[in-house]
Amino acid sequence: MKRGILNKELWFSFIAIAKYVPQAFFAPKVNGMDFYTPEKQQEFKKRIQSIKPDSIRAWGTMNVAQMLHHLALSLGGVLGFFTLPDESYWLSRTLFKWILVDFFNAQPKGLRLPLDFVIPHNQMFDFETEKSLLFGILEKAWQTKNDEDWGLHPMFGKLTRKQWGKLAQIHLDYHLKQFNA
Repeated sequence: MKRGILNKELWFSFIAIAKYVPQAFFAPKVNGMDFYTPEKQQEFKKRIQSIKPDSIRAWGTMNVAQMLHHLALSLGGVLGFFTLPDESYWLSRTLFKWILVDFFNAQPKGLRLPLDFVIPHNQMFDFETEKSLLFGILEKAWQTKNDEDWGLHPMFGKLTRKQWGKLAQIHLDYHLKQFNA
């Protein structure tokens, strides 16, 4: 599914980004290399383990199993677990990448990138299967040693290991908070 230069999803993202910009100056800095530390690994394992099949979302539309699948797609697609199409374009690989990966330290609510990470409301997943898959993907992510271990991001293109670590922390934190974990 290719994204046009100007479409509804892109406008929603512009709005989310614009609303978040003032907060971005006050958000705690996220060091991408922290993602690979034993302390951060334990933190994420504990938070994911605390999620239950009946966990209720604080915002958004995904149920908990859909959220776990969404997180698995976002990291697993670049680590060889899934095949995701390239949805990038010049603006996403330059300006959006700088804003959303290098500048922001938290994920704005309402951000809609990329399209293949969107889970249809009627698509159901097995909670335990998705949780186990996410743990396996995270283990592989934590074992990466260099930039080449990571594939291309569907929207932002090539990222460094440090950028992947920052993006992973921000995305995991956003969705775990969504389910009060």
